Amino acid sequence: MLLPLLLAGCTIRPAALPDGLPTPSSRDRPPEVRYLPAPPPHDDARWLLASLDQATWDAQLARAVDELILHLPGKTPRLTPSTLSLATARAGYPGQARFTRLLNGGAPPDALVAEIATAAAGEPVDVALSRRSWADGTTLWLVGWAPHRAGLDPLPRDLPLDGTLAVRADLPPGNTDARLFVAGPTGPVEELSLSSGTPRWVDRFHEPGAYRLEVVAERAGQTEVVLLFSVFVESEPPAMVPPPPMPEGGPDPIAAETTLFTALNQLRVQHGLQPVRNFPLFVPLVREHSAWMANLGVVAHALPGVTAGVPARATEMSHPGARHYENVAVATTAEDALALVADSPGHLRNLLCEACTHAAIGVALEPTLGRRPRLFVTWELMEFPQGPPQAIDHYDR
Repeated sequence: MLLPLLLAGCTIRPAALPDGLPTPSSRDRPPEVRYLPAPPPHDDARWLLASLDQATWDAQLARAVDELILHLPGKTPRLTPSTLSLATARAGYPGQARFTRLLNGGAPPDALVAEIATAAAGEPVDVALSRRSWADGTTLWLVGWAPHRAGLDPLPRDLPLDGTLAVRADLPPGNTDARLFVAGPTGPVEELSLSSGTPRWVDRFHEPGAYRLEVVAERAGQTEVVLLFSVFVESEPPAMVPPPPMPEGGPDPIAAETTLFTALNQLRVQHGLQPVRNFPLFVPLVREHSAWMANLGVVAHALPGVTAGVPARATEMSHPGARHYENVAVATTAEDALALVADSPGHLRNLLCEACTHAAIGVALEPTLGRRPRLFVTWELMEFPQGPPQAIDHYDR
């Protein structure tokens, strides 16, 4: 009886699943983590597939899109990393999915398709789409898409305590080996080797809760995430809730740095690690790097022709050298930025570096007109095998 009340004043057209596939509420069989290609179930889906090269409608991704649009509040919702990650985890989609939205008068969202086509660069992608309409004629379109980098044998989404998981992936061409990161509810992130086409047995599920798994491979000399998914051990996935509203006013980068440093140490303590101390010598370097990213609109560890990155700059201006563990991100709020990197086990491992004693966090606002600026963030965690670096006297002379 709650459904008509929830939908009052609007119409939602979810992506119906093809015959024979279980609905999100079905208890006919346990949920799985898998790619699930399916025929386009409605005209919107057929239009989307016809508008994109090498696109495949994925039923698992469609479940995530349907659940998301059902829970988004209002016409201009905030899409938080935590909400998006939970939607794909509940649906069992195993890729690094991205979601984008458009509010218009009901016309097909050509602008969204153009963005996806540009980002995909003609490579295979999984897609899903849903829309929600209001009585005044406005329509909110939500498109989920993800590069299809690897194949994955179906896995159980729900595991018993002390259960095992056989992870078998077909890696992209040119990759015979990859790294499998496993992040549990607490404790360190574990790294395992993974060979293409060979099952890797994982038996580290000794604590109830959500486990995040990530497969990382090399592509054209760059490290990239090819699989990202969750399994739930002796526990139910958290329920979907509406994401919080957009904060009023523009973000304060200095306040964001304080928030992120406090949250970093809280995260480390939760995982049984010692807090890190601020390292003021490198704060100008991480702020500089974030400012370069914000002005260029690019998130990267090095920006060719502009900067070789924080570790290189630190080596130029200080001695002895440190070991650097760096994350970079862009998000609407400081909380979203942390959620974004913590969602990736490989990036989470940098935040949970056991040998690190110090950190520097730099935040910068992007220059914008007419919309809320985003925060560009650089985390630099460090260990000092030869002692804390000192500024080189003649560096600025």
